[in-house]
Amino acid sequence: MRRLFPLATLLIIASDPCAQASEPEQLGEFVQEYVKTWQSHDAERLAAFFADDADMIIGIQPRIVGQAAIEAWWSHYFSRLDRGRLLAISIESARILGPDVALINVATTTSGIHSDTGESLESRKARGTWVVTRSAGDWKISALRAHSPIGQLRDAPGTDR
Repeated sequence: MRRLFPLATLLIIASDPCAQASEPEQLGEFVQEYVKTWQSHDAERLAAFFADDADMIIGIQPRIVGQAAIEAWWSHYFSRLDRGRLLAISIESARILGPDVALINVATTTSGIHSDTGESLESRKARGTWVVTRSAGDWKISALRAHSPIGQLRDAPGTDR
């Protein structure tokens, strides 16, 4: 049986730090940790959120397969990214598909203040779908698909568009 969890449920943080977090809370915490790591622009740490055999498709770009290739992609992307660009993710929906598998639909926004110029960076919005799997209690991204909204085209991998 598939279980649906509304966004409000996913963003609740357990008030008792000793309590075992529920699946929705764990997924919300996982996404927030991903965001914090993305903010550091550290490709190695970000790649650790992905399963060894994960794959990722960003826009119309080719499929990237494996944690090492995903790390290389993010490393190149971050090397060209505007300094000061930050990521925000909201969970639109999440479904538990099995005991250790979930599907998460997200909306993302990148924006920020350029570190060198102090100017506001253009806000960019996208949507995505993650398939996450749990092993030894830890969630990992097994598949990530990111889609630019209609009307926003993205350039080649590693460009800041």
